[in-house]
Amino acid sequence: MKTYLIPTLALAGALSLSVQSCKDDEAKSSNCRIESFTFEQAPIVKEQPKLTAEDASSGTFTFKLTPEATPGAVDELVPTIVVSPFATIDPPSGIKQKFSAGVVYTVTAPDGTFRKYTVQAPARQMELRYSLDTWRSEGTGRGAHDEPAEEGLATSSTGALFLNVLNILTGYPVLQETDEVVAGAAAAKLVTLDNSKKVTALYPAIVPGSLFTGTFSLDMLDRLNSTKFGVPYNDLMPVAFKGWYKYLPGEIFYDGKGATTPDEVKILDDVTDECAIQAVLYEAEDLQGKEVTLTGNTINTSPFRVAVASLKEGGAQEKYTAFEIPFEYLPGQTFIKGKKYKMAIVCSSSKEGDDFRGAGGSTLYLDELEIVSDMVD
Repeated sequence: MKTYLIPTLALAGALSLSVQSCKDDEAKSSNCRIESFTFEQAPIVKEQPKLTAEDASSGTFTFKLTPEATPGAVDELVPTIVVSPFATIDPPSGIKQKFSAGVVYTVTAPDGTFRKYTVQAPARQMELRYSLDTWRSEGTGRGAHDEPAEEGLATSSTGALFLNVLNILTGYPVLQETDEVVAGAAAAKLVTLDNSKKVTALYPAIVPGSLFTGTFSLDMLDRLNSTKFGVPYNDLMPVAFKGWYKYLPGEIFYDGKGATTPDEVKILDDVTDECAIQAVLYEAEDLQGKEVTLTGNTINTSPFRVAVASLKEGGAQEKYTAFEIPFEYLPGQTFIKGKKYKMAIVCSSSKEGDDFRGAGGSTLYLDELEIVSDMVD
């Protein structure tokens, strides 16, 4: 309690001093905020809690952990909490809590006003993160092109290589982008190539730019079978797919589905191209223990799919835009720790490119892709 010396006039007219307490003012305070929340000397904390204006409004916030963090280590964390002057907090600052399950704090002001804050079970950044900063050169002559060097990534440029060598196609649908990036040295530029004038039963009307986790193995008899989606993803439950994108749709939308000659390719004047950005968690083994790998034929229909994070609106975005898409678990599906899964990240410059529908020149920029996951006991 603070006190102040207040000058007053005595009856004799002389100046004297009296003591007045600010206790009454303290009692009237209704401030009940968390001003700061930190973990000191905590190597497993990758990013301290950030109390943004939005966090303050919702009363909910979280923090990030390193990949090495375990639920046991998280439950040993001790927070240092600062609240509004004269307010109290329960549980108190300086006491370890079971943050792996989430903790609710109550801040109470002197006048009895109180507010609850929820510190959510923390998310940590899985090692499945693609900065798209490093690329490698492959091939020579008309076969020369760039591929992302980060392990687990593949592109549709591998299939376009065959068409380039045969002079059917000019250029590649996936390129290294160094001028327009969000962070780091580079990004990915995916472009839908127009091949409508050379379409045959073997050569498609369009070649969309595709970037995905997995491998590419050309199958001329079943082109959608060429893409083998997914990399191992075990023990962590994915909660969101995040990154940055920019998208510029092409001018002329072609419908080349089933076309075997240029005359069979339709131009749809009332259709505007969209991009596709999604991640799919799926079971890596069937009931007999045989490995499961989804392809372009099954990525959107397979019963082995467990959860999907998909960009709902893939229209034009003239500037880089951040996305963080929550995973939606399919009916009857749950995440089971110890079960084998694969994660397929699939991005395309034409959403309907697997049906050979799209606009030549549609361009999708991607940067800083990442899967955010929760630990499970």
